[in-house]
Amino acid sequence: MIILYIALGLLAALIATLAINTLRLRRKPGEIKVVRELELDEEQLARNLSGMIQIQTVTTANEDEVARDAFIELHEFLEKTYPLTHKVLEKETVNGFSLLYRWPGSGSGKRPYILLAHSDVVAVSDATLDKWKYPPFSGEIAEGYVWGRGALDCKGQLANIMESVEYLLAEGFAPDRDVYIAFGHDEESMGYMGMRHIVDLLLERGVHFEFVLDEGGAPANGRIFGIDRILGAVGIAEKRYVNLRLVAESKGGHAARPPKHSAVGDISRAVAALERRPFPTDINPTLKLMLSSICGHMKFPLNVIMSNTWLTQHLLKLTYSRNPAGASVARTTIAPTMLSGSAAPNVLADRAEVILNMRLLPGHSLNDAIKRIEKIVGKNVRVEIAQQNSYASRVSSVESDAYRLITRTIEEVYPGSVMMPHLTVPVTDSRWFENITDDIYRFEPHKSIMEDGATLHAAGERIRIDSLREGTEFFIRLIKGA
Repeated sequence: MIILYIALGLLAALIATLAINTLRLRRKPGEIKVVRELELDEEQLARNLSGMIQIQTVTTANEDEVARDAFIELHEFLEKTYPLTHKVLEKETVNGFSLLYRWPGSGSGKRPYILLAHSDVVAVSDATLDKWKYPPFSGEIAEGYVWGRGALDCKGQLANIMESVEYLLAEGFAPDRDVYIAFGHDEESMGYMGMRHIVDLLLERGVHFEFVLDEGGAPANGRIFGIDRILGAVGIAEKRYVNLRLVAESKGGHAARPPKHSAVGDISRAVAALERRPFPTDINPTLKLMLSSICGHMKFPLNVIMSNTWLTQHLLKLTYSRNPAGASVARTTIAPTMLSGSAAPNVLADRAEVILNMRLLPGHSLNDAIKRIEKIVGKNVRVEIAQQNSYASRVSSVESDAYRLITRTIEEVYPGSVMMPHLTVPVTDSRWFENITDDIYRFEPHKSIMEDGATLHAAGERIRIDSLREGTEFFIRLIKGA
């Protein structure tokens, strides 16, 4: 009987603990304060973005293949479209095609901040042209959208920033501290020719920012967490990007006399073994912070599960490991992307290799990850670093004035939204700024992403015109608030 009482007592204590944690993090739906929208000309915003999309600033990793004429045409378009901006702000062209602006402040002593976007876009495959409702570089304005490559990634954000500065200058606004704006021209090719050179220049000048704001997060649909509100997903960290090369070698020879084991076979077995044994799921600090920020808005039983990760982490690990989106924020991932072997169909490969795109969770060790991969692939396969992004992501503060400014601005543009710090999975140009800023945040203020995010880097890329207006309003309010 005593054992039964002890068991009941422990159960009661457990239930009480769960309840206390759940109630402690509970958030009552606040009153939605509707802020008066700014008067912006949506038709003009759409026309301006359309003009940018029509200029084919396609990215390349080769400096000799940069679409020089296109980037120069875009620079001329910006000067013509935003005359006040180019009259008041100091403009520099960096490494030929990237742009750096400085809006001098009145000298309040506050540290500057910088707003980022990129002017390059990914190429459009000829094989996908028939899948586009409107030609990819037409900038068609139709059905409430602006259509074309770069509409969401990232000329929409570039347009928002330029529109906001032009609007504020027309109002007579002047910032009390320096505001910087930077547009890289090769973000889609990792930013080595563009934003890296901008940061090197700023580093030489001793510029240090309070915060950086780049693309990465976005408004999200809260229903996936049982929340009937928009989530303001602000990226506070991003995954580290490393390309690994697996190499297997053999004697080669004629395909008519195949050996028991070949280089291609060794590489194939290595890839299959890695897919069978993914990295373990980790309810990491960034993910815990995300869950603790939104769990109070969830309904039963999700609110209990998310409020008590100390107990439910094994269930959460299982849940997050079951789909690619969940796994991408809860584990280090590897994806085989490029495979090569023999150059002829009747010749055995004397060397076979595969490129693995690995993305490390913040705080995870590259060396430990490589050792794990070496153990799985075995002695017949060599692991090499093909390309490493040495700028490991820090986790930015959610207690800073900058984070409060960004989240307050989101709430003004999207009344009633719930803030959600999160891990940005794609790599952005913001990573180059790690050594010259206190914090880096990633947010693209386009509600259109909730419906049209699948068109990023794909056929039919588009942005809603009303979302384009909201993005411009976001940056107007952010600059004023800063």
